[in-house]
Amino acid sequence: MKTLTRKLVVAFVMLLLVSSTSHAAFFRPDVRPGYGVTSQGWLSDYCESLRGTNLDTPVFFLDSGKPGASALVLGGTHPRELAGVTSATMLVENCEVKVGRLVVIPCLNVSGMSIPDQNGKVPHFLPIESRSGLRYLPYGDRYVDIQDQGQPDPEKFQHFSGYEIDDGAESRNINRNYPGKKDGTPTAQVAFGVMELIRKEKINFSIDLHESGTPDYFIDRKNGEVSPGSRLAYMLVCNPKALEIGAETVLALEEKGISLKVDQSNPEFRGLSHLEIGNATDCLSFLSETPNPGQDTWREAPDVLFDPDYPLKMRVGICVEVVKSLADIYGETTGKKLVMENVPSYEELQKKDVGAFLN
Repeated sequence: MKTLTRKLVVAFVMLLLVSSTSHAAFFRPDVRPGYGVTSQGWLSDYCESLRGTNLDTPVFFLDSGKPGASALVLGGTHPRELAGVTSATMLVENCEVKVGRLVVIPCLNVSGMSIPDQNGKVPHFLPIESRSGLRYLPYGDRYVDIQDQGQPDPEKFQHFSGYEIDDGAESRNINRNYPGKKDGTPTAQVAFGVMELIRKEKINFSIDLHESGTPDYFIDRKNGEVSPGSRLAYMLVCNPKALEIGAETVLALEEKGISLKVDQSNPEFRGLSHLEIGNATDCLSFLSETPNPGQDTWREAPDVLFDPDYPLKMRVGICVEVVKSLADIYGETTGKKLVMENVPSYEELQKKDVGAFLN
């Protein structure tokens, strides 16, 4: 009876949260820091104009106090890409850094997380059992909320470089706005804040955790033909100057039974983190893609937690192993190490599931 009462209370609180976040209200991700977190800041520490807005987001520092590599993990650039948010959150709640420093932003796009995914096929909050009991994982929209942007979408989005995208909504896509602009749109200010963090904190390498559609073939409803799924699934994208370390990382993952493709940033497609971060700073920038059934437009009722082929525990396991392998290979290549402990392995996640590693 007590368990039922607790669940009803939590459900009521979440209902209030959903209703209160449907009109550009403030939203803060549920992150419960573990013993490895040595300090917390805000993205607005690097872009003052974000302070007090629904775009400011927590930044967690896990600092060993010993010289080594400094790495940045970004989750939630696109809030519907659940594995990235969950993996980054899991690092904050479990990881202890023994050499070097880890900086984590679990949910970069808190504005987009404050509203449901506009595709309308996945609930805004997903219940799971964690170490402390029932907990909810938020599942938001790809874009910054238009109310937080404060202006209508343009007919076309033009990047600062002059590169154009036909869909004006991409003006609210953080991962089309790098390297950002201090006095730009709110979305561009978020990207600028990340760049300033990388510069001021002297980040050596960064990984932006994303998800794509699945690689499954499907029948196109428009023409009845069989079409391939997403080519981005199971991919590590590398800035050109980071390609060697990226390739070595993919080989190391293969030895662990995780198969990823490696790709290089295309300089023609501007505004993406893996291209612009590496081009504008000394940081080696990477972006990973895991397959999320919630992003398949042809699925009627996608299960983003327990899909038999693409469960969340599998996708989070890949993300976590990518971070660990990047740290290992970067250390072997440069001599600047990032040593992390208490981070669950892929095998542990498959055996115990995600909730066993969330506070």
